[in-house]
Amino acid sequence: MRQRGRLAGFSLFVSNNGVKDISSRCYKDGPELPPLNFTTTCITSGRYVTFYNERFDDVTYPENYETSAVHISLCEVIVRGRKTN
Repeated sequence: MRQRGRLAGFSLFVSNNGVKDISSRCYKDGPELPPLNFTTTCITSGRYVTFYNERFDDVTYPENYETSAVHISLCEVIVRGRKTN
């Protein structure tokens, strides 16, 4: 449960320049705790995939979100795609 609380609320961004903004976000988790084995499909193209998870001091997060000493360990990330011209 603690690992799921650390992972909770993450976002995935796909872009050609590494910039993470609302237009490049393809997934946003929440407010429920995510499964530890997670799969999603982003229908977009880009050179960079960014995993981002934030915790701010002045925000109240849903129950079971870990908010102190949070670190993420990703064991495996698979990105599948096809080359476009």
